[in-house]
Amino acid sequence: IEQGSGGCLVFNASKAAFAPGPEFGPYTVAKTALIGLMRQYAIDLGRLGIRANAVNADRVRTGLFGGGVLEQRAAARGLTADAYFRQNLLGRETEARDVAEAFVWLCSAEATTGTVITVDGGNPAAFPR
Repeated sequence: IEQGSGGCLVFNASKAAFAPGPEFGPYTVAKTALIGLMRQYAIDLGRLGIRANAVNADRVRTGLFGGGVLEQRAAARGLTADAYFRQNLLGRETEARDVAEAFVWLCSAEATTGTVITVDGGNPAAFPR
């Protein structure tokens, strides 16, 4: 770590750290702890030129949740799965490419550390409170 050449750490966060939902306790705790760890790294490693940031993505088709979880969430809102993924301020589905671009940007942003970038098309339910 103390090579003197700097670097960056970019963590995969979740809206659960900012807006927890029912029956996601362990997941929420882990993602909240991840944000705390990222911020601690930003504090401790900044003097070495090492930046630490996180990406908070939401409603991206990744296959992470099986067993019909997404379909249940959509149905609870009276939506199809496709409409659920487009339910944001931009009205378009957030794609894995969008999330990847945030990771790449954070790796290149030399004056950014201790920050969480949200990639969700503007989902008010995921806004930090």
